[in-house]
Amino acid sequence: MGTVYTIPPGAPFLDELAAGITAREGDTPLGLAGITVLLPTRRACRALTEAFLRTGGGRPMMLPTVRPLGDVDDAELVLTAASHGGDDALAILRLPPPVPALRRQLLLTRLILASAGAEPERDAGDGLDPAKATHLAAALAALLDEIQIEGCDLGALDHLVPAEYAAHWQETLDFLAILTEHWPRILAEEGCLDPAIHRNARLRALAEQWRAVPPERSVIAAGSTGSVPATAELLRAIATLPNGAVVLPGLDPTLDDAAWAAIDAGHSQAGLKQLIEGLGLARGDIAPWHATLGEPSERVRLVGRALRPAEAPPLPPEPPAPDALSGLTWIDCASPHQEAGVIAILLREALERPNETAALVTADRDLARRVATELARWDIAIDDSAGVPLAQTPPGVFLRLTAALAAAGAAPVPLLAALKHPLATAGLPAGLFRARVRRLERKLLRGLRPARDLSGLIEALRA
Repeated sequence: MGTVYTIPPGAPFLDELAAGITAREGDTPLGLAGITVLLPTRRACRALTEAFLRTGGGRPMMLPTVRPLGDVDDAELVLTAASHGGDDALAILRLPPPVPALRRQLLLTRLILASAGAEPERDAGDGLDPAKATHLAAALAALLDEIQIEGCDLGALDHLVPAEYAAHWQETLDFLAILTEHWPRILAEEGCLDPAIHRNARLRALAEQWRAVPPERSVIAAGSTGSVPATAELLRAIATLPNGAVVLPGLDPTLDDAAWAAIDAGHSQAGLKQLIEGLGLARGDIAPWHATLGEPSERVRLVGRALRPAEAPPLPPEPPAPDALSGLTWIDCASPHQEAGVIAILLREALERPNETAALVTADRDLARRVATELARWDIAIDDSAGVPLAQTPPGVFLRLTAALAAAGAAPVPLLAALKHPLATAGLPAGLFRARVRRLERKLLRGLRPARDLSGLIEALRA
């Protein structure tokens, strides 16, 4: 088994990864060229390139090949297969393409409507209409991806619920027959594969290629816990390469053997434990990425005690070290609006101090958007790493308001909401258009409601 490392909690993962790679491969402008680094996401890949620049002090250098774990290079598969006379990669290239996500959702929507006896072109009233079927199709697609990512068999759904259970369980199974009976036929007609199956096949092909012909330069997989079976198989292949290395994120160094053995599926270290055991290693076989990381901080020790498995033997109580809580502040907020305002003030104060940076880390997307809105009041534009959904951009909001206007038959409230959007000018100067909208509101929409649709507005204007 090759070498498996870890960067412990509390350390800046990407900066430490970049520093370790630079130290191992040579601190020269061309030392990193030819190395392959695999990370879980594209966002992490972009951040690692910036970490290399920080590590190198901004001097020119050839960066390694940095790409997401699921991004398999077809050219690499073909060239490697040709070099050892194999045709595994060529077989992968002959696989049907993955079905586009939108087309899959529309095809599943049609299947759902057909199973309910509804027509796609008609509204079914209180029953299943196309809008509801579209939401169900998105949920079915997510279930399909989860089943295929875990490598489970769709045929096992028939045995999921015993016959003596309640009737609604059987109705659920009858609904899932869309996936077990009809969806494979539709995929065959489309000449496509589900995205998860296509991705798994490519990952396993890459693992087989590297086992057959190990790359000459280093291959480093970092930041993944191998929660996807196909990814775990690729990590096992990388760990066995002569120049391969797997860098695990945040393996807790404070857990003793009894606590490690007591980790269950709900623990934050469960994924790492499963991967380490799948690699055929013990926790003691995992080495630190490089020696400068040192001992865990008091805060890491405090968090480790807090997350200790309940089934593990309890530790004697001890007060937290002063350093464990230094820099932490607890603020109680009465409302989400107040919470966003407090965070925005803290971020603004950080800008007023020289050479300081600040970041908001949250899984609550609504909170992140509220904080961004609060900061915009001070003309502070922050970079939201999660991006902005298309429907919440100014053009997206305008299109949604326009659609609501059409769906409501030009009712007064949706009409004014669309007309007062900054992008609504009807080809006129903005000031003139706003004045006419205000006049329309005063003269026409603040009294008896006009008849439905634009024809009703026109008749009210004539009157």
